[in-house]
Amino acid sequence: MSPNNSLQVIDNKDVIESYPPLVTILGPTCCWKSEIALKLALELDAEIISCDSMQIYEGLAIGTAQPDAAMRRAVPHHLISCLPISEPYDVNRFIHLFQNILNDIRSRGRRAILVGGTGLYAKALIYGFSLLPSDPALFAELNRRCLQPNGPATLLAEFTAQLPHGESVPQDIQHNPRRLLRAYEVLLLTGSPPWRLHVQSTTPNPDFQQFCIVPQLALLKERIRLRCRKMLEAGWVEEALEAGKNGLMGTPTARQALGYRDILSWVENHPHGDRRELEELLSNRTIQYARRQLTWFRHQHPGAVLLAPETPSPVPWLLESIRNAIS
Repeated sequence: MSPNNSLQVIDNKDVIESYPPLVTILGPTCCWKSEIALKLALELDAEIISCDSMQIYEGLAIGTAQPDAAMRRAVPHHLISCLPISEPYDVNRFIHLFQNILNDIRSRGRRAILVGGTGLYAKALIYGFSLLPSDPALFAELNRRCLQPNGPATLLAEFTAQLPHGESVPQDIQHNPRRLLRAYEVLLLTGSPPWRLHVQSTTPNPDFQQFCIVPQLALLKERIRLRCRKMLEAGWVEEALEAGKNGLMGTPTARQALGYRDILSWVENHPHGDRRELEELLSNRTIQYARRQLTWFRHQHPGAVLLAPETPSPVPWLLESIRNAIS
């Protein structure tokens, strides 16, 4: 397996410590991140590490907009299409893998660029995050129970009952089965909910030089609609059906990938329907997701350079802005 397609843990004690800050390019879906990172990596002789919770999975290349083969030949990409959909992936695992990959890249005398849109992963890495314990067997059992009829509601009730009197479950956990499973796992292992255990700073690690691309949503909408159309033309439906046959909807993490559940449900209920309706559904779902991402990146990354492009073709301006900041 090639270095950019491996999850091998590397323990290198001779990593060179003197490196410039690691360029970090963050932002919502469809905001030119991958294109910018590729061009910058070629200029800096750098390798790219993905900060995306779904691009890591095999078999989801189209729907998660993974860098294509030409991009990956031009520049080594890490944490892309290298994990079976059956395996869980969370912030703890991301941080461990990132640290080992970065050590390996730097031990070879090269630079790295971190790029992606999974805000929680980026914030945990850059601002510090106390890694919480995990137990794969316990998580698998909770996931099995979650997939039963009324499973999420049952687990939420159990989780709530074990909290101190008067304490409530945060909304983002109540309405996200994946986060509920992880929170309940931590509670059972430690006796405390995760929000009581996390210690996070508002001061970023100086080893990261952050750039958050935050265009107005109106600028992204047409790009998102066009990309959804191209993804469907490239075989997103067929990819989703194949992933469904391989058990996607029963997986602990990969089932959260945007759009796949919608496609499987639409095909089941509209086997001969007009795919333009599906395209509209997926576009709207992605636009809603981009709106949430924009809110996150505008408010959750103090110390980051916010880049707000105002034209439909901002790549030269974005590249020049980043070049000037890191020179």
